[in-house]
Amino acid sequence: MDKFEQELRGNPELLRHIMNSQDGQTLMKLLTRSDNGTRFRHAVQSAANGNPSEMADCLRQVTESREGAALVARLRLLMEQRGAGRYGGV
Repeated sequence: MDKFEQELRGNPELLRHIMNSQDGQTLMKLLTRSDNGTRFRHAVQSAANGNPSEMADCLRQVTESREGAALVARLRLLMEQRGAGRYGGV
């Protein structure tokens, strides 16, 4: 489990805040738009079963675009502002 995942698992309120933010909602749209969320739902299930690699692939795909990279940078800043500290990255 990487530091990013530890921070979110240890702070469900932070995760809720991020996902309710405008950037969190945009991230969800980017993660689910290509196939109506099928790949993302499978990645979530795999991560819950201890295999986060599919989720990492989904996030990596998002960050390949300029829009996605900027979005993730803003979410990292939001996490730091909310007291999650620094982590290795998404």
